[in-house]
Amino acid sequence: MAKDPTTEVVVLPLLPGLDLGSGDAKALWESILKTISEQPGYQKMFWGRQVEHPDIAQLCINWDSIEAHKAFMASPAYGPFGETISKLLSAPPSLYHVPFPASSPFVAPARAPAAELASLYFPASYPQADFMPRWAEFGRVCGQHATGFLGCAGGWSIEEVESAGVEGGKAKVFLAVIAWESVEAHMAFRATEAFKGAITQLRGGTTSIEMHHVRFQEY
Repeated sequence: MAKDPTTEVVVLPLLPGLDLGSGDAKALWESILKTISEQPGYQKMFWGRQVEHPDIAQLCINWDSIEAHKAFMASPAYGPFGETISKLLSAPPSLYHVPFPASSPFVAPARAPAAELASLYFPASYPQADFMPRWAEFGRVCGQHATGFLGCAGGWSIEEVESAGVEGGKAKVFLAVIAWESVEAHMAFRATEAFKGAITQLRGGTTSIEMHHVRFQEY
């Protein structure tokens, strides 16, 4: 799996009120994106602010493999790169990697007018195969009943991540990325009986779920 194309999923807590579209912050942000794009094994990236939390930026980077990203992290360029990012942040970033299936790549929902990112946290010992039929059924229900639904992609984190709700503090994450015509279309679907039945099945076995929306820009 490690040699498969992999998406690096990064959460960046920005300084309050920071405008990445003007002034010094814009110049720093553009230099960060340019540095990433110049690395061997880089494919593409998407970024945007969380709609619900505008001071949090979401950065998703497609690499040829997780090894390509690790090589960048081990390179001499990574130290200065990290120092540049830190000038924009109010707290350290967090990241993990997801190898999305070739049949449902991350780029498709990321290009939608609004992307829902739902992180489903499971105990590290959870049998992942048990979840996949429920995920497929959730996608079927969305396609049949949700106005404004444009497709979805999902995959498991390679790493275990910190999670206060799991014994031992470590969890596996299934990241669901769901494409919508608008945030409003998703919220309208959440009020339906079809959604309520589907989400009840989907959350079985989870310790917690976190959801937000991003209107991604493609770099």
